[in-house]
Amino acid sequence: MIYTLISFFLDTLLSLSIDSAYQNINIFFPLIFVSSIPISYVLIKSKKLFFITYIIFGILLDLLYSDIIFINLYYFILTGLFCYIFYSNHKTTYFNITLISILSFILYDIYIFLILILIGYSNFNISSLFYKISHSLILNISYIIISILILKSRILVCKNCFKK
Repeated sequence: MIYTLISFFLDTLLSLSIDSAYQNINIFFPLIFVSSIPISYVLIKSKKLFFITYIIFGILLDLLYSDIIFINLYYFILTGLFCYIFYSNHKTTYFNITLISILSFILYDIYIFLILILIGYSNFNISSLFYKISHSLILNISYIIISILILKSRILVCKNCFKK
């Protein structure tokens, strides 16, 4: 739970302080909170608490940053359900956690991209989507790896919770 709060505040702090943009796309847009969802899923033992926490944060992020209500809420629930299905069918390894975390922020960019195009809010193209994803990879992957290294002992304890 503390990791979730730290990720939220770090994501908020970085998104407010990093100001380099290319065609109205924040180049190093941190998706630290989004990429922390799979790690938090492993760390929070009560899955009911996990989903309640991310529903609250989804609503909070929608109120703070989004003009479209429930956009983050739906994504957080879908990501949590994906983690539930994935971790119930696969071993919880550091590689799997890293892979799912990377996929979560890449799919979030695609999800937001599609919604903004569908509602006619913006006229992004595929090259700007790839540009944004490629430039946010460094920051987000660094955070994922640092998180896993710091929380290694805690994740190891939680990995035993998923063994069948």
